[in-house]
Amino acid sequence: IDIAKELAELEAQQKAAREAKEQAQQKAEGVAQISIDEFAKVELRVAEVKDCEPVKRAKKLLKLTLDDGRTPRTVASGIAQWYKPEDLIGHKVVLVANLKPAVLCGVESQGMILAADCAKDDVKVLFVDNMPAGAKIR
Repeated sequence: IDIAKELAELEAQQKAAREAKEQAQQKAEGVAQISIDEFAKVELRVAEVKDCEPVKRAKKLLKLTLDDGRTPRTVASGIAQWYKPEDLIGHKVVLVANLKPAVLCGVESQGMILAADCAKDDVKVLFVDNMPAGAKIR
C-alpha cells in the first residue's frame, strides 16, 4: 500500500466533499457568493436627497435628485409605496454610484439607493444622516 498516495486521494475526496457541501448550501440559501475583488468593484457613496417627486408614468417610482459630493444625479427608486417625496428631502442615503444607467418609465436612473426588506410589505431606506455627502463607504 502506498500510504502517501492513499492520503492524497483521501484529502482530494474530502476537499471535493467540502466544495459540494458549500455549493449545496449556497443553492439552499439562494445567495450566490462573490469574491472580495468583485465586491470592491461596487462604489457605495453617501448622497443627500436634494429633491424628490413621483414619476408620473409609474405608481411605484420616485425620482430623486441626489448630491453625491461630485455632481447632481437622478435616481429612480421603487419606494413610492413606503415614502412620500417630502419625507426623503434632506436625508442622506447610500448610493450605488457606479451602476450602469437605466431608463425606468422615461427617467434615466444613474444609480440605486439601498433599502432593506424589513418585513412582508415593509421596506426601509438606509439613512446615513450623520455622514457627509460624497463619503465613500467601504
